[in-house]
Amino acid sequence: MPVTAAKSRKGNNSAAMAALCARKLLDLRTHTGETQKQLAKRLRMTDSMISRLERGDHVPSLKTLCRIADAFGRHLEIVFHEHEHVHADGTRHTHPHSHNDPHHAHTHEDAAHERNTEDEK
Repeated sequence: MPVTAAKSRKGNNSAAMAALCARKLLDLRTHTGETQKQLAKRLRMTDSMISRLERGDHVPSLKTLCRIADAFGRHLEIVFHEHEHVHADGTRHTHPHSHNDPHHAHTHEDAAHERNTEDEK
């Protein structure tokens, strides 16, 4: 499942992105059964940094995200998300949106893709 952040009026919200990264890191670490100290050693970081990352108190750098992805055998993907949808007449188009967009709704295909992506984790 792609990690997405809520959008503020002036752009992407780094605090929301840090919180989403925190949740994902905690999920990954919990899945492996590692302690923060064990993961810190494996990532060549301090356990206090792992704690800060998991609390969302620190916005991880791209380098840190790559290290985390590599450590868990994951592919890091950064997506500048656009939404594509099909109108009743069959025409398709894309437009940027946030997941807080009240007019945004995932189609059955989108939901299936998200489930398949989630299953791959």
